[in-house]
Amino acid sequence: MKPSIIFLFPYPLNEAPSQRFRFVQYLDILKERGYCFQTHAYLSNNAWKILYQPGHFFSKFLRIIRGYINRLLLLPKISKFDYVFIHREAAPLGPPIIEFLIAKVLRKKIIYDFDDAIWLPNFSESNKFFSFIKWYSNSKVLCRWAYKVSCGNEYLCNFAKQFNQNVVYNPTTIDTVNYHNQVSNQHKQKFVIGWTGSHSTTR
Repeated sequence: MKPSIIFLFPYPLNEAPSQRFRFVQYLDILKERGYCFQTHAYLSNNAWKILYQPGHFFSKFLRIIRGYINRLLLLPKISKFDYVFIHREAAPLGPPIIEFLIAKVLRKKIIYDFDDAIWLPNFSESNKFFSFIKWYSNSKVLCRWAYKVSCGNEYLCNFAKQFNQNVVYNPTTIDTVNYHNQVSNQHKQKFVIGWTGSHSTTR
């Protein structure tokens, strides 16, 4: 019987580019090969819709707290899985309490994945106020606690290897068959380059 995996990630499925390219595009392959897995986003679709809009302070705060409570309520279910795949972080605020419970109390094997220099402070202009609740040092701790670390480039691998020697260089790939090689008549004479990223990294 193949091992079971639970995926924890910040944003709703099919919304954030890093999630699409780091693991979502492989979920169908896992299913075809008989793996049992579940996916759990921290933020709801409603929270995602207002996250990068100016204002909505109280609504954002409530939805962030609700996401944290949902993570705590998820712990009994996490205990039943063989592996816990964490993309970026299990919770986007405060010290890594959720991750500590997963790694040290439940003693689960964590596959920790990231494709940005997430230990460096960054935030969107619309969420400047919430920057104080983010603990950018969490990535160092998660690298130490992880069974395996998956990084998107060699620079990130070098960072992770300071804390964990079981690091895999796993390049961020693009599905060129289904998405990125579709050329319309309007653009077939041009070479088009696209960039994907989040509001916090546009600058």
